[in-house]
Amino acid sequence: MAKLILNAIATFLAVWLIAGHGAWAQVDDLGAAFKKPDATEEKRLRAVLAEPVPQGVLSTTLRTQIYAKLAAAYQLGDAAAREAVFREAIKFLPDANLKFQLALVVSGNGGYDEANELMRQAVATAENPESRLYYTAISACMLQSQGKDDIARNMLVPLVDQLRPAEKNARNDFSRYMMASAAGMTAECLSGLERKFGRHAAAVAAAEASELHARRALAFITAMRGGPSPQSLHVARNLVANSIETGLMAYRDAGQYHSAENALANYMRFSREVQLPPTALSSIYATAGTLRFSQREFALSEQLHRKGDAIAERLGHQAGLRIFASRGIWLALAGQQRWPEALREVERLDTFLVGADAGLKNSARYPDDRGIVSLGNQRYSEAAALFEEAAHVNRTLYGDAHYLAAQSSGLQGVALWRSGTPEKKVRAIPLLKIAVRNYMSPANADYMENVGLRKELREIIFAAYLEAVSSTPGEDAVQALGAADWVRGGVVQEALGDAAARAAASTPALADVVRKEQDAKNEVAGLRRYLSGEAGGAASPLPVIAAQMRERIAVLEAERAKLQAEIKAKFPDYERLVRPTPPSVQDIARQLEPQQALLMLLPTSDAVYGWAVASDRPATFVRVPLPEAQLKAMVAGLRRELDFANGASVGKAFDSASAFALYDKLLAPLSSAWQGKTQWVVAAGGALSQLPFSILHTKAGGGMDANAPWLIKEASITQVPSLSAWLAIKSLAKASSAPQAFAGWGDPAFGPQTVAANATRSTQARSITLTRASTLTDLDHPERTTTAPSALQYARIPALPDTRDELLAIAGTLNANPDSDLFLGAKATRDSVLAASRSGDLAKKRVIAFATHGLMAGDLPNLTQPALAMAATGTEDKNPFAPLLTLEDVLTLKLNADWVVLSACNTAAADGKAEEALSGLARGFFYAGSRSLLVTHWAVESESAKELTTSTFAHYTANPQAPKAESLRQAMLKVMAMPQYGHPAYWAPYALVGDGGR
Repeated sequence: MAKLILNAIATFLAVWLIAGHGAWAQVDDLGAAFKKPDATEEKRLRAVLAEPVPQGVLSTTLRTQIYAKLAAAYQLGDAAAREAVFREAIKFLPDANLKFQLALVVSGNGGYDEANELMRQAVATAENPESRLYYTAISACMLQSQGKDDIARNMLVPLVDQLRPAEKNARNDFSRYMMASAAGMTAECLSGLERKFGRHAAAVAAAEASELHARRALAFITAMRGGPSPQSLHVARNLVANSIETGLMAYRDAGQYHSAENALANYMRFSREVQLPPTALSSIYATAGTLRFSQREFALSEQLHRKGDAIAERLGHQAGLRIFASRGIWLALAGQQRWPEALREVERLDTFLVGADAGLKNSARYPDDRGIVSLGNQRYSEAAALFEEAAHVNRTLYGDAHYLAAQSSGLQGVALWRSGTPEKKVRAIPLLKIAVRNYMSPANADYMENVGLRKELREIIFAAYLEAVSSTPGEDAVQALGAADWVRGGVVQEALGDAAARAAASTPALADVVRKEQDAKNEVAGLRRYLSGEAGGAASPLPVIAAQMRERIAVLEAERAKLQAEIKAKFPDYERLVRPTPPSVQDIARQLEPQQALLMLLPTSDAVYGWAVASDRPATFVRVPLPEAQLKAMVAGLRRELDFANGASVGKAFDSASAFALYDKLLAPLSSAWQGKTQWVVAAGGALSQLPFSILHTKAGGGMDANAPWLIKEASITQVPSLSAWLAIKSLAKASSAPQAFAGWGDPAFGPQTVAANATRSTQARSITLTRASTLTDLDHPERTTTAPSALQYARIPALPDTRDELLAIAGTLNANPDSDLFLGAKATRDSVLAASRSGDLAKKRVIAFATHGLMAGDLPNLTQPALAMAATGTEDKNPFAPLLTLEDVLTLKLNADWVVLSACNTAAADGKAEEALSGLARGFFYAGSRSLLVTHWAVESESAKELTTSTFAHYTANPQAPKAESLRQAMLKVMAMPQYGHPAYWAPYALVGDGGR
């Protein structure tokens, strides 16, 4: 808000300037596109400034030279020279216009008292009624910049009605220009006020009106007979630039990023067409940096803000611009977790940019943002005071339950809780509880997008809340279950909610509209992750690529806005489905069958929180002080002895101590709720999502064969991403099953060598021996690395001949037709999968299986998303990824499947993000319409995998009432009983995720 206000102060002298361009917003391109004086012109302007003011000449001559000097200072961006000229000018020409313009300059440097007095004199001595209205409009905006919102609004609102007839009855073109300018400025400042109070629709409408008025003003002044004066032309151009920036900020705050990007591009076009002062470029960088920060491109945001600050520093006396840039720098550093550097930036602002100036101190206060930096640097008392100040402001502006008020008061609670003193902890608990309650309010749903630092701050608040309620006597930590689930819900939960929304849409046509909106949302999210570096892409993509991505995002978001309006009109319950109310313990208990228990485990940096719920017993809760690093080490140790991709030692040892320790620490304390229950539903986050609970030991010293006390002997286990996702799955499970039994793809022909390999039925793990950071190598010559896989290299991916037998066995078990329902060898192509989806055949299958290699992002050079390796097509040299069924492909599939079997390595891995319960492929199949997934936690051994999957479906077919989870459990017990497969590496790789019922 302060940036917008400080910009307004210098509107008519080129400080209130705009940012941005969308597709252009790379650091260097902004400056390259900016039109500025060449060296010859700059030399001429400096000469004009250097000329002394003549003495004893006619006032018209004096006025001409003074305005020439002002125009020169303005074009050069020399704020100090501009102020000096104004101060000298009013000694000789004490007219209202010069006082008015000097007031803007002084106010821009924080001299509010002097500026207000100068403006009062200008209004009182205005030459005519139009000038008085013009000065009044600017005076109101200047008061707004000082935080005097009520006074400003009381002046601005009447002006809206006064300026219309004044323009209509104006005496000449210049008067019409002044009235249109005043109307533009009035609308601009009203937009700023509406933004400040969170009234986004009104802010956008006012900003759009401002640009219309500003462009009319420019047209009036350009068309004047005799041509406009340089000063008037500069003012009119700046007003257009300012109005575009106001729109950009209004769109950004309203979450309309496609419109914000368009505004950015609109300004860049304007800056190339007209010459704006150098201060404009500083503001362009700063506002572009703010937009990129909102979009979580923190490194780019930092670069843009630093560019803007450097320009403002060179120009001198640009306090408003430098304060705004400094704030942007420290927030961008916070987004990168560079806390000491962020603190140094705050100290630089206070020491060198603000100093002892009271007005500037007020402009640079930003208590919320300062509090974030203090909290990150563990200065808890300081942070608590800042957040208390911010919470008071936000409650006053927006109301007690608003998202921003919840964030500020919640962060105050975090700071108080972390301070460690009993008195402060007592004060912290009610702040945290109220913040969490208000966060989850449906009224704040629109603020849950991952904008700027919102996600990180939300998680900090909820972690402190859980710690507080679990360690304070008298607090009911069991009831924190819904809040814990709400904050950890990730993209898997979103995918399931989206699938539920499509299933609930009343007509196929509406379901198609819902799907289109969700597809657009998914594509936007993927592009945003890439631009921010979160998807494994470059930290700063090439400008051309980034430009194309942002242009695509703008198109998609515009389409989404139209689709959302259509969905809400035709499907009023859509919001309830995609943004469900966090479930309570009672909600969960009501959905559980008598034989079921639900367990949720939420790891945080310091502890693991656990809940267990049953329909007929009191729920239980535990907080286990188990640091995240230690938990990860235990899980990694267990997986090392299970994953066949790790080498020949797998299957010969097992960490029984960790298997029992995890059970004893995390599950045993919850036993009063789950004891005797034969069906478990488990929602486990973080590192725990990478481990099948079936391998835990219920007793110490249990060994590693069929005689060990494995948890799977006690109950079947279904994994779910979250509790809300589980409820969504249950609603999907009520949909009618598909009419046909099975479709399967396996034993893909990766190339000519695969055919020969199929003749040899060697037992092997389904794994490509690549690390995520590696490049694909010539398998005969590991020293040869390439930047893209070739057809020859793809052909050398290990064949999977045993998957043919596995799929044939499953097809036989399910009474499917192998000739029409199986795609093997050269037929197991990506195109065959997509064609089956397009024709509608895929949506007719109850069970769909993919028995092939699973790849994670980074397993092949330039592979930025998970994929399944399908049969080669012969086009690999031209398109290295042509054979791969990628996550992007999976998201386009149309399914109605009870099961999707991903019999491949790593399909249940957490793909590098501890908060995600499944890999990208798994959540992609949920999104496409599957009700449950059979996925692998590690690279499997082929013979035991075949035995597991066929036994699972044999039991499922032979026992029509058996839940899916029980069929998998019985298959595990059967394989375990085989002496050669007693180690869990053979019988435990598969996990059932989603709906474990029938």
